[in-house]
Amino acid sequence: MNSFLNYLVPGIADGSVYALAALGLVLTYKTSGVFNFAHGALAATAAYVFYEGYVEQDWPWPLAFAISLLVVGVLGGLVLERLGSLLASAPTVTTVVATVGLMVLLQSLMTAIYGAADKKSGDFLPTNGPRLGDVTISYGDMLVTVFCLAAAGGLFLFFGRTRIGKAMTAVVDDPDLLALQKSNPAVVRRLSWILGSCFASISGMLLAPKLGVSVNVLVLIVIAAYGAAAVGLFQNLPLTVAGAFAIGVMVNYFPAQAQKTDSLFLQSLPRNIPFLVLLLVFLFVPARLLTERGIRNVRRFEAPRSFSPRVTGTGLAGLAAVLLLVPHVVGETDITTYSAFLAYAIIFLSLGMLLYMSGMISLAHMGFAAIGATVSGKLMTLGFFDWLPVVGGRTVSWPVAILLGGLVAVPFGAVVAIPAIRLAGIYVAIATFGFGILLQQAFYLAPVMFDVGALVQHPRPGTEFYVPGTATAEPVEGRAASLLGVDFENERNYYYLALAVFFLMAAIVLLVRRSRLGTLLRALADSPTALAAHGANINVMRVLVFCLSAFMAGVGGGVLAGVTQSASGSPGGVFDYTTSLIMVAVLGFCGRRPILSPLVAAFVYQVIKIYPPFDHPTMIEYRGVMFGALAILVAIWPALNWNVLCGPRGREREAEPYGLGLPRRPGGAAPGAAGGRLGAGAGQRGRARS
Repeated sequence: MNSFLNYLVPGIADGSVYALAALGLVLTYKTSGVFNFAHGALAATAAYVFYEGYVEQDWPWPLAFAISLLVVGVLGGLVLERLGSLLASAPTVTTVVATVGLMVLLQSLMTAIYGAADKKSGDFLPTNGPRLGDVTISYGDMLVTVFCLAAAGGLFLFFGRTRIGKAMTAVVDDPDLLALQKSNPAVVRRLSWILGSCFASISGMLLAPKLGVSVNVLVLIVIAAYGAAAVGLFQNLPLTVAGAFAIGVMVNYFPAQAQKTDSLFLQSLPRNIPFLVLLLVFLFVPARLLTERGIRNVRRFEAPRSFSPRVTGTGLAGLAAVLLLVPHVVGETDITTYSAFLAYAIIFLSLGMLLYMSGMISLAHMGFAAIGATVSGKLMTLGFFDWLPVVGGRTVSWPVAILLGGLVAVPFGAVVAIPAIRLAGIYVAIATFGFGILLQQAFYLAPVMFDVGALVQHPRPGTEFYVPGTATAEPVEGRAASLLGVDFENERNYYYLALAVFFLMAAIVLLVRRSRLGTLLRALADSPTALAAHGANINVMRVLVFCLSAFMAGVGGGVLAGVTQSASGSPGGVFDYTTSLIMVAVLGFCGRRPILSPLVAAFVYQVIKIYPPFDHPTMIEYRGVMFGALAILVAIWPALNWNVLCGPRGREREAEPYGLGLPRRPGGAAPGAAGGRLGAGAGQRGRARS
């Protein structure tokens, strides 16, 4: 019994905080239709504001708590309401880009201001309390649990019994109909976002004493609320609270059991329980129970301006010429940066194929790149699956290793595509986000990937590497043939090798885009239902595009690892899950061109930081803030008040596809609608004919 209480009591305490975060997440999604990926970053921001007041300024904790709640919860909720209203009719991809951009902005801002090291806020709630067996139940944990249950019960009654609660549920489905019932939709939305932001803020401040004030830790822990929200199907508040308590108990119970085994995978399972719960819900819960909110009158993507084949061919040829001339223009020390730029461009190519060709999204793309990097590196140094072992110790050449690394990433792309088959829209983004975190926490340190040392050698053709278990270097051509006798230790030669791979991947993208599959994928992004009605198998297309995208990302990961001749799986490194989020934000504001936009995104992400004024330490420190802000701006730009920029005509033209509810002209009709100026004229002509 004492052993059981050792897990139950802290599990309920942790589950209470998870429940508060999950309640805020469900509340905002249920009432706005916008899934806020920045929910965890909002909690971390509140913890930092509380730390600033409570520790740095030595304020009483109630004052610091209240100010943090006011600044992040109330004011932040008002800002988020404006953002949510501008995204109300945007495609799912645009909504994800905006909220991921906000997450990147807040994470980077807190890291730039306070540094990456953990801050200690100290316990501000009482830690003493009665003992039950060998367990002390602190008064602070009891207060948190009581507050959580009271909040959940209050919200349940609020939504079911009050007029404003029912209005908050209805505003996402039909704000115009709600307005006819004499309820202001904007006021209702503001209230829901403020409540959701306050719950996130409270959870962040309550977690800070246990985990320390660290933006990366708090964001990751608060994401545990995703699993609880999934148990509640992102709508049911009582089930959400029950799921949070269950996850809290399991997170406290399984570490003691995992320590009894030597398996690193089993030891990593406890901290991955929320993500396993999330993926299990997406795999086995009937799809009809996971419906998207707020998807009525969603606008469509406008196709990029098309050019004639001659203009397109000339532009691509000019772009290729510029890339070929780069090593002869830039300095010798900068060629390595441009080689990494090409590797990132390949990964951006694969991501753009998902985002803008098929209308789906992946928040785990650097996970696919990590798979390609580790597999290709081990194939060249350890042999053909020698590290498993399966076949033997024969090494392979660089091109074959890069190709096989991409192919090994394909099954993982197919696994991630399963939620895309069963579900759609925002749930695919959530599933890929959970998959990326699960892959990093459960597999990066496993022998099949980076191993305990979190480092894999990735030699270039013709270079030397150190044989594992010895202190001697061995030329790679002794075990894996070099390419055409060229010395790729030379940075310029490796740049051209990376460029050749980029040209090959770009050719694949162009071929797919111009093929029947590309046409079907664009139709899939526009209207999956209409495409299915014409007899197309949309599930096969979703799996194909995810697999192809994973393959290209795996190839890009192998090329990227060859730049430094090693691949690292350490937290915060190149293949960290947060890099996937930043890349989505960067590609979000770099346009929708299939080849040019990935190149621009890779240049902005990798190259621009070596040139003034972007090479200034302050600019480098705050570049994540700029990336996030630009992603948000581009996402909301079409829905901004164009009356300021273009005049009334511009506002009418741009706002109408978004369903922004333009002011009615006298007579109650919208501009250009029947009953307005045009409609009235038509009616007069009709009466004249009568």
